[in-house]
Amino acid sequence: MSKWIRTFTCAAVWLTVTPAFADPPAGSGQSMPDEDRVTGKAPPPLSRDPRAPGEFGLRDDLTPAEFANLPLPYEAYRGAEILKMEPEFVHGIQSGLELIYLRRYNEARDHFARLEEQFPNTGIRAVADTLVWQALMLENFDYRYDKQYWTSSKQARADLESALATPGNEAWEHLLMAAILGIESIHTMRQSQYLSALQLAFQAMDHIERSRDAAPNFVDLKLADGLYNYWRTVVTLSSKMLPDFGDHRVEGIEQMQIVEDTGLFIKPMATLSLAFTWMEESKMKEAATACARNRRLYPDNIVNNIVTGTVSIYRRDYDGALRVLDHVHEIDENNARAHYWKGLAHLRKGDIEAAKREFTTYLDNEHLEKYQRSHTNYRLGQVAAREKDFRRAADHYEASIKIDGNKSSKRALDRLKQRRRNGNIDW
Repeated sequence: MSKWIRTFTCAAVWLTVTPAFADPPAGSGQSMPDEDRVTGKAPPPLSRDPRAPGEFGLRDDLTPAEFANLPLPYEAYRGAEILKMEPEFVHGIQSGLELIYLRRYNEARDHFARLEEQFPNTGIRAVADTLVWQALMLENFDYRYDKQYWTSSKQARADLESALATPGNEAWEHLLMAAILGIESIHTMRQSQYLSALQLAFQAMDHIERSRDAAPNFVDLKLADGLYNYWRTVVTLSSKMLPDFGDHRVEGIEQMQIVEDTGLFIKPMATLSLAFTWMEESKMKEAATACARNRRLYPDNIVNNIVTGTVSIYRRDYDGALRVLDHVHEIDENNARAHYWKGLAHLRKGDIEAAKREFTTYLDNEHLEKYQRSHTNYRLGQVAAREKDFRRAADHYEASIKIDGNKSSKRALDRLKQRRRNGNIDW
């Protein structure tokens, strides 16, 4: 279940992340005159050069020379045609989201603020702020920016409701609203407010369908289909209490792969989702390939690097895991979550002293959730047992059990007690 929650958390946060695109060319993306802003959204230009007829997209008969001299990347025109939006606005979104995934958060916020000045009443600024706050929390899987997140999410909702009341950009705006609601759903679920989380999830699904109605060829929406088909299958197959859904795992994986290959905005998010999917399938080589695909484009992205390190540990490549997790601390020396995974890599490698140091450092973090404290105490119990300090091991297991009834700690403590009764150990 934890993998399912983590996958949907990443999916929600990166629902609008785009692959790498070129920087905006000089002279592109000029502001529209104020008198042309009848609806509050930038209308199509009054005239276009021969590169793009009508309102959106590109001419079918572009010559190679004309194609080579396009002022924007091809994907901006492709997005404009599918979503019936201005290429300049599409490219602005792509470029800003690229900054988020590159972890250039301040630049991204400034970029989206300028973009909303150029294209008012689109809600993009508050949405970007929400994504940044969630990204910062996801890097440590904590709630340290909870107040800032809820403030920005509330503003994003209000701005998007206003944008949706104004004609234009419906497919994109419904996708954004689905992303905001999806993030809220996962955030709320992690705080054990399950009924509220379910209601938010249903609202998000409704906006996904509205986006599909507005843009039937919007391939990125297949990611939502793929996640639903795969993970609902996993969850229902794991519980006899849930109604039968059938096995749609292959279908879900194929839908995610379509978005990874041909998505308009969310190729990296599809790749990250596939990494978790391959982990669930115990196909760690494929999971590592997915992580490497994102890492080539975004070497300093902390979320992807931590997932890469996790997969490397599962593959027993402990030195490789430590290299990428060390890089996380080169990017952000205050990142806490990397300490846990470094501790596990050292523990599995047999470097007990280093494992103890990393787990202790992680446990000292003030933003840990109950399950994180519980799991870390369990690991410190394993460290102490390796050192044959069985009294300290039992103390850590008991602390873990006291926090949340950790089953692994219960089993480990029972084994210690049995060995003590048999006279094999003492404390």
